[in-house]
Amino acid sequence: MTPFLAIIQLTLRQFLRAKATFVVLGISLFPVLFAIIPHISSEEESLRRIREIVGDTIYLDLIAATLLPLATLVLSTAALGDEVEDRTLQYLTLKPIGRWQIALAKFVAVLIVTVPILWFGIFVTWLVGCWSYLGDCTDLLWPMFASSAIGIFGFGSLFMLVSLLMQRALLVGIFYVFIWESALSRFLPGIRTFSIRHYTQSMFVHLVDDRRLAIDSPSATTTIMITIAAVTVISIALSTWRVRTMNLE
Repeated sequence: MTPFLAIIQLTLRQFLRAKATFVVLGISLFPVLFAIIPHISSEEESLRRIREIVGDTIYLDLIAATLLPLATLVLSTAALGDEVEDRTLQYLTLKPIGRWQIALAKFVAVLIVTVPILWFGIFVTWLVGCWSYLGDCTDLLWPMFASSAIGIFGFGSLFMLVSLLMQRALLVGIFYVFIWESALSRFLPGIRTFSIRHYTQSMFVHLVDDRRLAIDSPSATTTIMITIAAVTVISIALSTWRVRTMNLE
């Protein structure tokens, strides 16, 4: 096994033994509670109303805006942050592998764990929320998966970098999610250009092709892909630089 794959395997074992993975699972399943509410009312909701609840209220306003970045934050800050805190990162640097490969391997491990867990939560939420109209809501599922992957890539790489730059990365990330992503970028249009949440939501509304599921001034698909790719590459490059320049003794 190559050192690159060995680091991925080591990180996956670290995640599977950690409570953080169960926290992410809990966050991903939290929207199910909101998906149940329309089905316990005395009157049956219409298809249009169900689509608005699942696509707009639950996915755009809850999952994409808050829960997705929080879930990604938990594991991405642990990937390298725990190594720094436990003083075990120096042992990884002793392996015959480039620093960029260490950063990339950690990021790949974050994706391998985070994407399936969040997709599972999204699927269960969709299944419960659209239970009476599954055949008429299948067009919501793929856009949810694709747009959430965009968010995971952007937030995952960014928060992994933050964990190398700051000691209390989890608290900083929570502040970023609630203040910058959920509050400021929602009310100050100029900040949307620097909001991963906005690009996640924009991708969803482009893919779902439903006029009732919309956001203000969505970014073009090309802009979304280029921006998220740039955020990911730059964050991994800066993480590589940080690993190379840190005092690991």
